[in-house]
Amino acid sequence: MIIRKCKEAFVFIEQHDHARVSGDLFTYLADHLMVDSKWRKEVEFAIYQHDCGWIPFDQNPFWDDAKNEPFSFSSFPRSTKTVLYEYGINKVEKESKYAALLCSKHYSSFLDKHPNELVKQFVTNEKTRQSRLKEEIPLFDEDLFAKHSKLLTFFDDLSLYLCLNEPGVKKEKEHHFFTDGIQTPSYFGMDSLAVEWLSNNQLTVSDNIFKHNFTIELKQKVIPKSSILQMGLNEAYITAKEEKINITIKKSA
Repeated sequence: MIIRKCKEAFVFIEQHDHARVSGDLFTYLADHLMVDSKWRKEVEFAIYQHDCGWIPFDQNPFWDDAKNEPFSFSSFPRSTKTVLYEYGINKVEKESKYAALLCSKHYSSFLDKHPNELVKQFVTNEKTRQSRLKEEIPLFDEDLFAKHSKLLTFFDDLSLYLCLNEPGVKKEKEHHFFTDGIQTPSYFGMDSLAVEWLSNNQLTVSDNIFKHNFTIELKQKVIPKSSILQMGLNEAYITAKEEKINITIKKSA
């Protein structure tokens, strides 16, 4: 779950919906930035589905009693996250080996240096999976895969920018993840993409990486802290009404 903390409420965005936004953004990528278009459907599937393992977990959010707030994707225990990561990668592999390889690489890269034994075992298992999949994918190209992997990371980050920041936030108050912009794949020819809110429903990007201006939909639930106190987190979340926010993305002038 992605959580934004407000004074009187929490904003909840489900991980799989954040992944949907990642995929929607990818569909507008300029054609010249999609290396080897024969893999486009596989890359797109990986981006859309990379957080599908969170689906059952996000139906009933978890409460962090130490911090007196809901667990977010970043604070959720890593050893537990490996269970949902593996579940999601297994689901993706049933549909696409190349997409599963991308997702496996994406997640294991987060955890490669973690000291927890369960986490280390997850990374070891995923590296074994990756070696197997590379053997099973016809004409696998390591350099090309590395570029596609960077695309997954980039669109994950760009979607997180939309989810973690309050729409319309001033540049100096953006989430600390994005102080230096959003790192781009090196073959884009730029170090990072500068992004900035113009209003609550308009966002600009600094370079012409998309085919044209477009609008995407972001889904969220805003749950008052008072509701959580009255009925508990799960009931408050289940009964809360889903909001849909349209955000237009365009190149800055």
